[in-house]
Amino acid sequence: MKPSLCISLSLVLLAPACFAALGQRLETTGKVQRALALKPATQSAFSVQASVDEAGRQIRQYLAVDGTVFAVAWSGRSQPDLPQLLGDYFPAFRQAQRNNRSGLNVMRGQVGTFAIHTYGRMGALQGMACDLALLPAGVTLDQLK
Repeated sequence: MKPSLCISLSLVLLAPACFAALGQRLETTGKVQRALALKPATQSAFSVQASVDEAGRQIRQYLAVDGTVFAVAWSGRSQPDLPQLLGDYFPAFRQAQRNNRSGLNVMRGQVGTFAIHTYGRMGALQGMACDLALLPAGVTLDQLK
């Protein structure tokens, strides 16, 4: 393995976890942000920070240019820590959960500007939540897949 690849891989693996709940700003130093290798999306209106939590769940945070998390998505064997992931939007999630069951394994709802869609079965759960008011101009939910 090339030395530069080893160093880059080490930076990513040793970088401290940077996390912000939905609607919050991700505060990182330039060094940490480079180590996290934020992936620009097809448009420059947002970037995606992908990570894997301690339980092996994949978490994606969609960040506006100013660093505000406007959407989050997850997939894995179980639900992530939704109060932590959704932050102040968790009560809206609970309300949507009570009001909008689409079936045994699907929940889709909207409370104000908060929208959520979860689906799957035990061992294979996925979901996405966003604040529609924070969506960058010209960005649609379909682009966040």
